Amino acid sequence: MYDLIIAGGGTAGCVLAERLTRSGKLRVLLIEAGGEPRHWFVKMPAGFAKLFKSPLDWAFESEPLTSAGQRRVFIPRGRMLGGSANLNALVHQWCHPDDFSRWEAAGAKGWGWDAVAPIFRAQEQLAMPDSQEPPDPGRGYEGPMHIARPKRPLQLAQAFVAAARNAGLGDMPGYNGGDYRGAWLSELSYHANRRCSVYDAYLRPAMQRGNLQVMTNTRVCKLLFEGRRAAGVTVLRKGRQQQLAASGVVMASGVFGTPQILQLSGLGPRAQLAAHGIPVHQDMPAVGANLQDHPMSIASFRSHTAQTFKAAANPLHVLRYLLFRQGLLASNVTEAMAFTKTTYETASAPDLELLMFPLEWRNQGLDAPRRHAFAIGPAVVNPRSRGSVSLRSTDPLAPLRIDLGLLTDPEGVDAAILTAGIRLARSIATTAPLAQLNGGEIFPGEAMQSDAQLQAALQTNLQTVYHPVGTCRMGSDRGAVVDSQLRVQGCANLWIADASVMPVIPRGHPNAVVAMLAQRGADWIEPILLT
Repeated sequence: MYDLIIAGGGTAGCVLAERLTRSGKLRVLLIEAGGEPRHWFVKMPAGFAKLFKSPLDWAFESEPLTSAGQRRVFIPRGRMLGGSANLNALVHQWCHPDDFSRWEAAGAKGWGWDAVAPIFRAQEQLAMPDSQEPPDPGRGYEGPMHIARPKRPLQLAQAFVAAARNAGLGDMPGYNGGDYRGAWLSELSYHANRRCSVYDAYLRPAMQRGNLQVMTNTRVCKLLFEGRRAAGVTVLRKGRQQQLAASGVVMASGVFGTPQILQLSGLGPRAQLAAHGIPVHQDMPAVGANLQDHPMSIASFRSHTAQTFKAAANPLHVLRYLLFRQGLLASNVTEAMAFTKTTYETASAPDLELLMFPLEWRNQGLDAPRRHAFAIGPAVVNPRSRGSVSLRSTDPLAPLRIDLGLLTDPEGVDAAILTAGIRLARSIATTAPLAQLNGGEIFPGEAMQSDAQLQAALQTNLQTVYHPVGTCRMGSDRGAVVDSQLRVQGCANLWIADASVMPVIPRGHPNAVVAMLAQRGADWIEPILLT
């Protein structure tokens, strides 16, 4: 008998496990479908793409998308302790203050900027600046999460930042801690040129505690209830099902896993559950709805510099990284980015991100580059479109139906912003100093000029930035899945504390937002279990 079961060992699960065991008063079981993140590509900043479609990746695929020429879009998600924090590009971002104002407007009371910013600050350990630059009093320097900018940024990344600023995007000194619009080198979750994820910062220290048990390679199938109270879980472990009892359960299985487990447990849309013969424990139409992600397309250009990832497989680069933690493979690939506002955004916050990739982008980044090139990926960071997640069968191992719904908003604003992003990417690529490294446009191609031509081209390489959120939204209305303290409505001792509760997607890279959300959840969960 445990006091609490945490279902999922990703970003949220790692933070929850550490926070809920530090007092020593709770007996906690953390259950993860994958294993330990032992592959050396996990620690190598540039190695994450090599993990795509490996045993450490759930490797989801979307349903065919009308906005992508009926293509299925690849959706990588980490299947290991640390989850997608061990499979992402390491970008650390608090996101925009307006994001949390929108959460409050959507009914998530108490989640405004003033409430969340101190958590971001307390969680991070930002590398101290150079001696001539004073520390930023708005940032954190004593938290568990190591954060730093690239020490030796690639030439293309530096040229992109300078060109974007010369193109008028602004030159704010940083993007964390407040309102932002401009271009910067990314802040990264790494230390000594090695990934330092929530697994390193939170879970590994907590695993030394006697009141935490971690069960890996174990699949949570559904929840157990005693009346309305969550009383444990059914798991699949080593080919056998077993039941594990607890005084409470917190779901941290992510945007896809959490709604799947809820639906298999009888919490979901009544009609969908009935279609699969699942007894309805509670009719919750919002479970699986409200799926959001940042749609992205790619503009690519030939490069006059050979410092691109076409050379990444060169044994000298591998040796240089292994021996000295330096060189091309010490790069997180996404070293630079920019945020700006198009004419379609009514708020002062940005609605468009531009990501710089020092490589030829082929097949959603899954195929190796064939020539020296660079790519700029515009992404819609305040999308209007919504998708959904639903069961394909009652088999917990069966693939889900994931409808990303990209560019399906009736007004066509998302597609218009993405088209504007391609035009802006072209402009930056032809602005000094990036213009001097630009050997000519590869895609969409200079012949593609009209909106109709560009939107047709976008269908051939549309994807996401791998930031799915929202499938168990938080709110104060009766249709919300959880309330503002992450309690599942209509259930006792059942919480959700992962990206699925975000009512609106943040304008940026949300890993730090998930960690913040889990820490706040832990602060509410422990007192209830101790009463």
